[in-house]
Amino acid sequence: MADRVILDTSAILALTGNKPGADEVQTYLAEAIAGRMELHGSFASLTEVEYITAREEGAEAARQRLTDLNAMPVQWLHSDAALCHEAARLKAAHKISFADAFVAATATRFDATLVHKNPEFHALAAEVKQHSLPPKSGAPGS
Repeated sequence: MADRVILDTSAILALTGNKPGADEVQTYLAEAIAGRMELHGSFASLTEVEYITAREEGAEAARQRLTDLNAMPVQWLHSDAALCHEAARLKAAHKISFADAFVAATATRFDATLVHKNPEFHALAAEVKQHSLPPKSGAPGS
């Protein structure tokens, strides 16, 4: 198991939705609680989880989900100039979304393994250590 892990939005949603890969994310949380690893997350993931949850389950569910996430043993990184620069560099070099650029930049900041279900990140394999969770049902490779 990696010493430092960053959870992408897709990994967080797997956990909160009890979807394939939730058990692996739960193991990372247990390891972080036990002090055997560091868990990190990006402000971009907090934003994505909030708006996805609000759309699908309503504003109150989104507020509760954020409360739950902030209670987890995750160190949330918020943006600064250096992170913006790294995200811009990654976005310019790869076909990834704006939010994914910040998540990947967070992984590089902490030299962390990026845990995700997002095939967009595969383009960054040479630059960012990764662990892919099982894909969604019906997704390629499932």
